[in-house]
Amino acid sequence: MLTSILTMVVMMSGQELKGPADAKLIDLGDGYVRVETATYTLEVPKEWKVTPETRWGQRKISPAGGGELGAMTAPPSQQSWDQLYDTALYFILRDGDGGKPTKYEIVKTKRGYEAASFSIIDKEGFAKERYMMVKHPEKGLLALSVAIPNKDGEKQWAAHFKRMVDSAEFK
Repeated sequence: MLTSILTMVVMMSGQELKGPADAKLIDLGDGYVRVETATYTLEVPKEWKVTPETRWGQRKISPAGGGELGAMTAPPSQQSWDQLYDTALYFILRDGDGGKPTKYEIVKTKRGYEAASFSIIDKEGFAKERYMMVKHPEKGLLALSVAIPNKDGEKQWAAHFKRMVDSAEFK
């Protein structure tokens, strides 16, 4: 019995799933899919909806019940982290529902890319939105985000965001 279950799991992993026309979704067999686009790959929860990329380079990944992961691309740039952060904040704060941004911190992703990490803190002090801007000198910028719908789900949402960030790779 266990052998047939393991065989079925192995056969199902790597299977391509239906998704947006501009991305390939590959079932990883562990509850996640690899989203493969022309410019990057990343991993997100399997049952979540992955939208096509907009003409501005934005893609949303979300479950039925609220909350959202996001990915947005930008071409290579000579902008400093300060300039990129200020530009990102302009749009985040303009389109958001309030909150106070944290200062960004320069980090290295699991794949070795330089990145800037920051959050938007709500009036209760909760980091309701989290951002990771990942930079590649020749291939551009990949801005990853998570909008956490409530504090109760923070641990699970943080794990999904970490998996997306850790798996993000430029092509």
